[in-house]
Amino acid sequence: MNRQTRRRLAVVGAAAAIGIASPFWGPAVLRTMPAFGVVGIDVHGARFVSPDAARALAAIPPDASVWDDHSGAEDRLATHPLIEDARIRRDGFNRLVIELHEVRPVALVPTPTLEPVDGRGTLIPVDPAEHALDLPILQRAEVQDGRVTDEDSRRVLAVLERLGDLSPEFVQRVSEIRRWPGDAVELVLLDGSHIARMILPLDDAELAFLRAEDAIGECGEKGRVVAVDARFRDQVVVQIEGRA
Repeated sequence: MNRQTRRRLAVVGAAAAIGIASPFWGPAVLRTMPAFGVVGIDVHGARFVSPDAARALAAIPPDASVWDDHSGAEDRLATHPLIEDARIRRDGFNRLVIELHEVRPVALVPTPTLEPVDGRGTLIPVDPAEHALDLPILQRAEVQDGRVTDEDSRRVLAVLERLGDLSPEFVQRVSEIRRWPGDAVELVLLDGSHIARMILPLDDAELAFLRAEDAIGECGEKGRVVAVDARFRDQVVVQIEGRA
C-alpha cells in the first residue's frame, strides 16, 4: 500500500469518525466527499421482486452518497404490492444495501384457480407455479376484489400465519386448512406426516398447538397418532391407530 493510498484511507476514516460523532452536521459534510459516492447497491431479502426491479423502483441517482437521506427511496419501494417494508443502509464507504421485507404468502385460495394469500387475507399477485409455492389450501373462502372477505377465513389465515412463525416445519406439512365448528380450525397434513389431522381453537392456537405436540410425543409408543383435537383447555383428545 503506497503513501497516497494510506493517506486517502486515513482521511476517509477520520471523516467517517466525524460523521458518527457528529450525527447532526457530520453527514451534511460527508455527503459532499467523492469517497462516499455510491458505487454499488446490493439487494437482500428479494424472492418475488427481482433485485433489478428493486433498484429501479428505489431510483437512487448515480451521483448519490451513502450519507444521503434515502427515506424517499424506501417509500417508493414500499409502494410495490409485493413489498411490505424496505430499509436502505450503508455498507462500507461506498455501497448501499436495500433490505426488503416482502409480503409473505401463507395459503392458497381457489378463485377458482389457486392464488396465494397473506395472513391478512390479501391476494398476492405472484404465480404459485413460477415461484414453487407449496402452501396449504384454504377451503371455503369467499374472495372478492382481491381479498378474502369472510371473517371466518381471515381468522383461519391469521392462525396459520402465527403457526408459521412458531413452527414453520409443521406448517410446511399442512395440505389443507378450514374453519371447524365450535370456533376452531382443522389442519389436514400431507401423507407421511407424523399425524393426519389436527384441530385447534382459533383463540390461543399457538398454546394449543404446543400442548398437542406434547401429547403426540407422549402417545407415540402406544401406536401411530392419527388425529389430535386440542380445542379444550383441560385435555387433548388423541386418536391412535394401534400397532399390528
